[in-house]
Amino acid sequence: MGLRHGLLGACGAAMLAMASASPAAAQKAADTLRFAFQDPISTVDIFFDPKPETEFVEDAIFDNLLVYDAKSHTYKPGLAQDWKHVDPKTLELKLRPGITFHDGSPLTADDVVYTLNYLSDPKSKLRYAANWDFIDHAEKVSADTVRVVMKRPTAYDLARLATNTPIYPAAIHGKLAEKVDFGRKHPVGTGPYMLKSIDSTNGVVLVKNPNYRSPGPWRPAASIGTIRLIPMPDLQTEIATMMTGGIDLIHDVPKDQAQNLASTPGFAMTASQGLTFYFMAMASVDKSGTAPELTKPEVRKALEMAIDREALRKDLVPGGDAVKLVDAFCIDAQVGCVHSVKPPAFDPDGAKKLLAEAGYPNGFDVDITAYPGAWPEAEAVGGMLRKIGVRASVNTLTFVAYRKKQTAGKLQILVGHWASGGMPDAAAAPDFLFNDTGRDYWHDKEINAWQKEAGGEMDSAKRDAIYKKIFDRINEQHYVMTLTTFPTIFVHSADLVVPKGSLTTAGAQLDEMHWK
Repeated sequence: MGLRHGLLGACGAAMLAMASASPAAAQKAADTLRFAFQDPISTVDIFFDPKPETEFVEDAIFDNLLVYDAKSHTYKPGLAQDWKHVDPKTLELKLRPGITFHDGSPLTADDVVYTLNYLSDPKSKLRYAANWDFIDHAEKVSADTVRVVMKRPTAYDLARLATNTPIYPAAIHGKLAEKVDFGRKHPVGTGPYMLKSIDSTNGVVLVKNPNYRSPGPWRPAASIGTIRLIPMPDLQTEIATMMTGGIDLIHDVPKDQAQNLASTPGFAMTASQGLTFYFMAMASVDKSGTAPELTKPEVRKALEMAIDREALRKDLVPGGDAVKLVDAFCIDAQVGCVHSVKPPAFDPDGAKKLLAEAGYPNGFDVDITAYPGAWPEAEAVGGMLRKIGVRASVNTLTFVAYRKKQTAGKLQILVGHWASGGMPDAAAAPDFLFNDTGRDYWHDKEINAWQKEAGGEMDSAKRDAIYKKIFDRINEQHYVMTLTTFPTIFVHSADLVVPKGSLTTAGAQLDEMHWK
């Protein structure tokens, strides 16, 4: 409440008067949207700086070969107009005619072949190179046709080509000795917005691409003429600047501040649910730093029964009705998110009884780890566990510190959030944890085997059946309890429309925003 009182109490009437003054209206008249970020943007190349702020800009400047339409749960044309599997390991795509890069040069098969081979080349040393390791190579069939040859049958190939796989101009990107310079100095794409300027101190300026050829309503042309993305050091500065008419849009606003601002004349709040959700994961194998009590399924079940997910949804996570309970380790909008087993119902008395039956009538000590973005949820989970006698201590760590603890085998309970790799396919979700790597605290042979099987199953019905077994077993063994969705919260000028439903990790797309 300190922030609220500091801004809304101390400045009160004066701030509210300025909030409804002319600057915001003037910006609408000038067709300029001012969007504040706390984390500066130094590049628009998501391969070198993969964070939501970069994704906002990258998605506006570049296009993918395909687009996943969340409304119909189908893939739609992007840069490609047609595609087909020639065989289980070969995907052929035909490009839409007449598409040009921002510098006026035509998009050709050479650009697609270059980009996909660059992304899948281990020498590129990209942070998330594993996203494209299923690609053996891409080859040119004709000026407008490309074949993607895979190392193995890959059922999620369309999802990957529709997600964070922007196509770069080979003539520009290919000549750069330092590829990192592309996103900072030479970012040329085919998307609805063009980059006018970028500076980590002064921010990013985008202008509408007048030559953009929309493939359909699932990827519209830009509406707003100019977008300024302005770095601001903290939320308090963002809120103060917004209330004095200096900016039109902020995001990732905590519940209390978002509701306060939304109740102020001239402002509105939009909660857009993408693919991100909260979860509680409990280690079932006894590593060097894990809790032996958690190796028992009945103990893990008791801890799940102590969690009031509805209270988290209603009272803690911002977004109102946009916040939903999640019953499996995936989002329903994803291809392959099939399940029939739900987490146990909230029953603290039953949880205490089950703990006693498991040999822990007096509870036990357990460590909860949380990384940024999930600290309040971790504290709430810790409080609920303490009510059934489990002495939970909560450790809120930076992401780097969390990764070190994870790699060292020291996690007992993890409360975090997961964006499914931004992919509209269920393949990314279980593979995030159940993968025989340092993130795998379960080593469930059945799940790991099913994962590999599902990854190569090209028949959608058979693939759904495999994922149903995976997600049901995760719930049956009480390895991971999914909690609620994690909508992105936008507070903005009431004159601005922020469409909901984007499945990007950013939660919305700049090209879909428009003035009323």
